[in-house]
Amino acid sequence: MSSADDTQALHPAQDLCDYVEASPSPYHCVETTLTRLKAAGYVQLDEGQPWPLLAPGDRCCLVRDGTLFAWMMGTGAPVEHGVRLIGAHTDSPNLRLKPSVDYISEGYRQWGVEVYGGVLLHTWLDRDLGLSGRVAVRTASGVALRTLRIDAPIARIPNLAIHLNRDIRTEGLKLNKQRHMPPVLGLIGDGDPELLSVLLSGTLDVDPTDVLGWDLMLHDVQRPVLGGVDQEFVFAPRMDNLASCHGALQALLSLQATPLATVGVVLFDHEEVGSTSAHGARGRWLKGQLDRIVARAEAQAPGGYERLAANSFTVSADMAHGVHPNYADRHEARHKPFLNAGPVIKLNTNQRYSTNAETAAQFKLACERADVPFQEFVNRTDLACGSTIGPLSAAELGIRSVDVGNAMLSMHSIREHAGAADVAMMTRAMAEVLRGTM
Repeated sequence: MSSADDTQALHPAQDLCDYVEASPSPYHCVETTLTRLKAAGYVQLDEGQPWPLLAPGDRCCLVRDGTLFAWMMGTGAPVEHGVRLIGAHTDSPNLRLKPSVDYISEGYRQWGVEVYGGVLLHTWLDRDLGLSGRVAVRTASGVALRTLRIDAPIARIPNLAIHLNRDIRTEGLKLNKQRHMPPVLGLIGDGDPELLSVLLSGTLDVDPTDVLGWDLMLHDVQRPVLGGVDQEFVFAPRMDNLASCHGALQALLSLQATPLATVGVVLFDHEEVGSTSAHGARGRWLKGQLDRIVARAEAQAPGGYERLAANSFTVSADMAHGVHPNYADRHEARHKPFLNAGPVIKLNTNQRYSTNAETAAQFKLACERADVPFQEFVNRTDLACGSTIGPLSAAELGIRSVDVGNAMLSMHSIREHAGAADVAMMTRAMAEVLRGTM
């Protein structure tokens, strides 16, 4: 997209499709988001350098690997009026390449992979797979990180024919992550045995010996589309959780006037594996940036971070479990979210979600102001509940939080299924959180 205005002109669900297509890895998601932010006047700061004074209306952003934080300074002092943040995550379950990746098996060239997050493994079989992520390369001045994307169908994980696995009809498909998930790249032939380094060096135009490492993952090369008989659905990979990243970004970009409170979005990496990293939601990275905002704000007030935290509010946005028509019994009977029925507020008394009565009420008021419906989700009591960045970041920051998301099907599949009308409704509700008084 050439500008923020161009993206606003698209149908919101189609714009989501374009955003997901541009973001096959967390690093690409950050680049895609950063491009849109800069087109809207956001300035990227260097966290390793001193910051200037931050005046009301200043639009800033920071990047740390697969994590991004963008904010607009409010007209009031951050300590006095707090911050309002929308949080989401840039990573999705997938298959990632091991360091010693190339090997030969039965005459086939294959790659060793690790399973990242809670992958629905069977959905990765018989799909055309590309490669994306980032590569560390040697340069004259040290190490440079280069994003890489190969959309050609270079890899495939073939199913075993039913004639050789007849038990599948009675026992179901049983996949071993180590033995059954490595993709097939080709036949031995006369090619270089170090297939990946040659592929990377050719794509990045560097010498193979200068390829020093990688954070690379496989992705489905099929494009996201609007689907269903009336195009009421979005069929796409990685909507958990790029759909929430997209909604948060569009909500921030929709703000015209400078609000009283400082507002922003934070898109974390590593949620799917527990958020424990130097720039995950369980770490101190965001807290450090908020400390700096307090210190460098042109508008000052008595107190410090603790007062900012008491006056702040966050939304943890992650996709929600829509009721599946073929498995309706897996839902709690009175809490069955539907696709295209508005944002879902997620609650769990064991704090797997960060929502409480007060934060849920605040989000409901935002939905009312935005004129969008809302739903509520509670997990079946006899089933284990998933979690989000919400409880982790709330515990680290000491800021009240609510967990929300759009209903979807096929969560953690290579290709997921959500509602097209929900895209705009969630964005409007998020914008009201950022715009409104909490």
